[in-house]
Amino acid sequence: MGYEKVIQRHYEEINSLTSMLRNYIEMYRLLVSSTSELNTIAPAKKSEVKHALERLDALGDVIDDILKVIKKCEPSYIRYLCIKNEVINEKIEKNVIRTELNDELTFENKESPNEDNKNK
Repeated sequence: MGYEKVIQRHYEEINSLTSMLRNYIEMYRLLVSSTSELNTIAPAKKSEVKHALERLDALGDVIDDILKVIKKCEPSYIRYLCIKNEVINEKIEKNVIRTELNDELTFENKESPNEDNKNK
């Protein structure tokens, strides 16, 4: 299962990127809100507003870069899932699944006390 571990790690890395993206988007929203507030304050200097807009621009570039990386990584993970699904569909047998489910249900029935036994 070596390849599965590689793909699992790949998935975790994509997940980390999306978490990072979420954090940057939250920061971006806060900066937009702060810049808007700063712009409505009469004594605010134009240079302060300009500097805030520059920070927004820079953060927007970082967000764009993260999105590009996610877009590059995502297809390989999706392809892996599709191939895995095809293999499972080719190999799966109804009787095996029925047996597995019946065994599980039988085991669960043995584990849980019967209602009739509770009343005795």
